[in-house]
Amino acid sequence: MKKLLFLSVVLFVLCGCSNDDKLKPGQPDDESTVFVPHFYGAARLENPAPETRGVANALKMWTKPVAEENLTVKFLNGTEHYRELVKETVREWEKVAGVRFYFVNDNENALIRIGFDYVPGMMSSWALTGTDHLQVYNQQTEPTVHFAQWRRALDKLRRRDVLRAFGQVLGLELEFRHPNFTPGWITDENGNVDETRIREYWENELGNYISWEELKKIVLDPLQDQTFLISKTDSYDSESVMTWPFYEMIAQNIPLMEYDEDCKSELSVQDKEFIQKLYGATLGELVPEDRYLNLIEFDYTGTTPKFTLTTTKNTAVIWDLEAKEATNFYLPTDTTTVYKFTATHTFAENKKHRIIIAEILERGQQIPTESTALTKFDLTNGEGADNFDIKLLNKALWYIRIIGGENFTSQDFDFTDYDNLKELYLVGTLDSRVTVENCDNLEVLATSRFIYKPEEVSGPLQTTVLGTSVDNIYLIEGPIAEWPIEGIPLAQWPVSAEPAYSLSDLNGPGVSILNCGNIKEISLENTRINNIDFSGLSNLEYVYLSSTENYLVGGSSGYNAGEYLVTALSTLPNKSDLPTGIIVLRGVTTSTSIYPPDYVEVPIVIDELEQINAQLELKNWTAIWDSGLCPQDPAVPWPGGEE
Repeated sequence: MKKLLFLSVVLFVLCGCSNDDKLKPGQPDDESTVFVPHFYGAARLENPAPETRGVANALKMWTKPVAEENLTVKFLNGTEHYRELVKETVREWEKVAGVRFYFVNDNENALIRIGFDYVPGMMSSWALTGTDHLQVYNQQTEPTVHFAQWRRALDKLRRRDVLRAFGQVLGLELEFRHPNFTPGWITDENGNVDETRIREYWENELGNYISWEELKKIVLDPLQDQTFLISKTDSYDSESVMTWPFYEMIAQNIPLMEYDEDCKSELSVQDKEFIQKLYGATLGELVPEDRYLNLIEFDYTGTTPKFTLTTTKNTAVIWDLEAKEATNFYLPTDTTTVYKFTATHTFAENKKHRIIIAEILERGQQIPTESTALTKFDLTNGEGADNFDIKLLNKALWYIRIIGGENFTSQDFDFTDYDNLKELYLVGTLDSRVTVENCDNLEVLATSRFIYKPEEVSGPLQTTVLGTSVDNIYLIEGPIAEWPIEGIPLAQWPVSAEPAYSLSDLNGPGVSILNCGNIKEISLENTRINNIDFSGLSNLEYVYLSSTENYLVGGSSGYNAGEYLVTALSTLPNKSDLPTGIIVLRGVTTSTSIYPPDYVEVPIVIDELEQINAQLELKNWTAIWDSGLCPQDPAVPWPGGEE
């Protein structure tokens, strides 16, 4: 068995060496380019005129079940960077053919075993061919793919080694194994292949390791067995990753270990065509269903969804299960904490798709009942999103943000028993409603993009009316906020009002909070609710409210502008023995087709203002009327209100 392994790997001694010589494949000396038939394909011998390219050994190709489900890979050693580069590169084969490589833990058994400078004294890279891996399966501490001298190589050269090695893993041979291969520039005086010269070259390089009789079968004799599938093309495919110009090296007397010009770091068109003929169409990014644990699902109608995920485990986004459209996001092997990535996709048709975000389970892993994969879900382009199903099994998901817009589909959001949820943002969700219940760790509830708090508050703690009214308008004095403005665009919130409103009482209470006593901050930007109950929120420290004059900030059931606000603020927790709570209030103009909403003074009846001041002073809260305050006498309807 050991001898068999050595004979199998000698061939790939040809494939991973380096030097600074600048010899181009097919161009010995200064002669004009010599075009050599390139064989990188397979077709049955009964087909006299195949269209495929290359050469492959049918007996060494994997069966469909193995190619799709059982090509396990592990590392025997190697840095995190090396491992990640290998994982990323082998996916190039997966993208074009019906094969999938499963990377398992180092202590598990695997068909394919990768070592980096693993064999003492071996200066070259190599790989076993196809099913030869089965014959050494029991030798789990021995590599079947070997990469050498990587510490001195660029990533482009390393990528070449990986593509070529895994081409061999899939059963591909190098071009000179074809029966009709003729190295035209290594001939004797009669025009025949100069076997003596070739023999001298190889014996000089490998004579101490293997006899010429054995080596000749690998480097000179073509494949002869009728069970082999072969094909050829009429021109040399200089871009194939499976080429290796050792005959050019012999012609130039370049030592075996000293060549780096053959740097093909991308699959050629013919590479892709041929491997697909052998193994069928790509499986896409979809893995078998039993290796998915669905975490979040939602419908999306549109063409370009976009969201950001933060995760601690490999994660898949299934854009269209029926069409097998998916994107897998694998964590870099050197990631020790969380990993953030943006997922986006372009659908060919503007129709409803069910998008699924799932944890990718390890091969053979039992489907768990809980997941700690996702930590943050940030849907930044949520117009067209509907019917959310954010699974309760997400035990590490602490941050959720959904940003809708003017075309968002209004819906009910129910976050009951989300124990690990800390921050929830529902922005531009129109007439949607939200219920948060039994969320013990929830600290932030917002319809703004983030929590925007004053850096400093100056002036008196409470708002004071100065003197009597003039033309039914009062002068006031009150606290002033100094805001952080660095990096905030002028045309966006919080400088400008959010263009699409969020949450309303149109179909029932817009906001319901039950048994969420740890909430510290509530920010309701451009909301259309009339009331919110702060009861039971003993840890509440900061409140931001903005609305048009008909709703929570400045609205009333009649002419008593501010009535809704009085009712809501009466439920604020008492902070008499605690640091002063801060509440920021802004009025919002009604948007039109021409003018987007903007901030405006809040109209409020003087009697309602006095009640608000009394409540806030009693409970140790400070109100900042950040967009301005316009107190008025109660008998005068606000302009634009009902007569």
